[in-house]
Amino acid sequence: MRRLPRIIKIISVRSFTVRTLWNNGEVRDIDFKPIMETWKKNQEEMYEPLYETKIFRKVAVSPEHTLYWPGVYLKITFNGITQEVPLDLDPDVLYDQSLLIKRYDRPNIGLLLRQARENAGLSQSQVALNSGTSRTYISRIENEHSDIQFDVFYKIVTLGMGKEVKVSIE
Repeated sequence: MRRLPRIIKIISVRSFTVRTLWNNGEVRDIDFKPIMETWKKNQEEMYEPLYETKIFRKVAVSPEHTLYWPGVYLKITFNGITQEVPLDLDPDVLYDQSLLIKRYDRPNIGLLLRQARENAGLSQSQVALNSGTSRTYISRIENEHSDIQFDVFYKIVTLGMGKEVKVSIE
């Protein structure tokens, strides 16, 4: 199942372009000028407050990991009840209309583990037995079908393979 991209944080706001960091490791620019042109063409009046630079620059990331504007509300009527809700935008639409600037690729931990295991001349079953995990779990990690927590990674490398873990942040 594909994880839907959501906004983690706003990096910068320049004019009507918002640079964002997404949970898939991508930095993307969302240029609102063409989006606003579509809103004007379709006479979508609810977005008019965002045409003002001062209001637009107050953009923030909502708890749902999309963009919203604090203090800008829409009136929504559902089942005869009208209420005000914060103006926020669909993250899928924002993603589709954004431009990729940079991608942060995560390291292939599964490949690293497989290479280390094979270089040590060990089977998945041996590593699993030594580290207190299962062969299936080792296989899932090596094939990038499962995430791994650092403490489990450490246990697999040190106990399962008899190797040393060195971590470097540069």
